[in-house]
Amino acid sequence: MSIIDSLMAPFENSIQKNNRKNVAHHIFGGSTTMIGVCITIIALFKTMDASSGTKADEVLAVANFMFILSALLSYLSLRKNDNERLENFADVIFFSGMLLMLIVGFIIVFTDL
Repeated sequence: MSIIDSLMAPFENSIQKNNRKNVAHHIFGGSTTMIGVCITIIALFKTMDASSGTKADEVLAVANFMFILSALLSYLSLRKNDNERLENFADVIFFSGMLLMLIVGFIIVFTDL
């Protein structure tokens, strides 16, 4: 082990902790943005009366719930020190919500509204 490695060792843990907090920070910001996007699209469906022909608004409601849960978990991860488990759950739930948004996109494109 070199002298530089021994000097940098105490900082490596703090760098890793900061990287995890940065991911939770991005999940929180992205989730809150996607909550607004889902609500806006659901409102547009209701305004255009296009929700009766598809299940897109119901899928969006589930995705919205996932984004709310992801925002809550990432917020709790930011508030607690060294809580990687909450951050991982938030990440998985956020990604699942994004996949649901992709499915809604396909429903909108391939359905006559």
